[in-house]
Amino acid sequence: MCVLDPFSQHQLPHRHKAESHHHQRPHQSRQSRQSGQSHQHHSSLHHAEQQAPGSRRSTAGCGRNLQIWHILHVILVLIDISSSLTMTEVKIPNHIMRLKSATLGCRYALDGESLYSVKWYKDGHEIYRYVPRDKPPGQAFPLPGVNIDLRNSSDTQIVLRRVTLQSSGLYRCEVSGEAPAFNTVAESETMTVVVTPNHEPRITGGQARYQIGDTVRVNCTSSPSKPACQLNWFINGEPVQKMHLRHYDKIVVNRDGLEMARLGLEFRVRGYHFKHGDMKLKCVAKISSLYLQSNEESVASDRQQRAPALESRETVAAKSSTIGSSATTSWRSSLLVSLLPPICLLLLHQTFKGPQNS
Repeated sequence: MCVLDPFSQHQLPHRHKAESHHHQRPHQSRQSRQSGQSHQHHSSLHHAEQQAPGSRRSTAGCGRNLQIWHILHVILVLIDISSSLTMTEVKIPNHIMRLKSATLGCRYALDGESLYSVKWYKDGHEIYRYVPRDKPPGQAFPLPGVNIDLRNSSDTQIVLRRVTLQSSGLYRCEVSGEAPAFNTVAESETMTVVVTPNHEPRITGGQARYQIGDTVRVNCTSSPSKPACQLNWFINGEPVQKMHLRHYDKIVVNRDGLEMARLGLEFRVRGYHFKHGDMKLKCVAKISSLYLQSNEESVASDRQQRAPALESRETVAAKSSTIGSSATTSWRSSLLVSLLPPICLLLLHQTFKGPQNS
């Protein structure tokens, strides 16, 4: 033991000595006995004082040893942590097209440890296991929507062939080191299988012309897809303020779970909405980076269209007046030309007839 009783080793011998001395002198007076007891007590204290510094030094030395062992323990723990198994990268596609192959990567650093196993899970169910000492090391476990290509799968990746909508879910890679520590690291990510729409989004509810002060109420609806498209409205190329948007619930259209999205637009027409007498309403449908389609409609201003219409009618009337005037002049000219020969003949006849009568 590091801590000892400084008096336990000296009291018994000294007491034995005092008792022997008492038996040798049975006729000692009470004063002598008291004097002897007092001397015994002072001797014990004197021995204790002589021994106490050594015990304190022993206790202090033991404390220093404990501190040293504690420091060594902390250093060893830090060394163990710094050299333990670590996950360096988990690469899982967030979105992938249906019927395509998906590669899920899992990279790690052993840092001096030995690999015990690599396991893959989908929604908590084990789908693949890689154990280096097994023959063969890779093993797949059946699960709906999961078709693992064992030939192209290893400890650092798995390949899923022809993914379906059931392949969507949360995938986790778990790497474990060998005994005795069996250190384990894991990371998870979600993968979503995408079915893109067959057509561009449709715009409904609009009119061909609007006047300033009118209210525009239109809807944009995407074609069936999985997941549903993200819709956005633009007016003359500028994003629409949220206060003008009207959100609706998604519509499930078939057993595959394909969905249609719908987003409404409602606002009052202002003068600045028309650019050169025209306003453009555009709806954009998007799914991640895999799908992007849009539809745009042009809306005319009634005020801008009336002036050209009136001007056209005046122009037509002017042309009609000009044509009528030209026709009248032409008719008069032709009539004059047609009457001129008879008049000339009549004048000649009168001229020759006059001399004969005379």
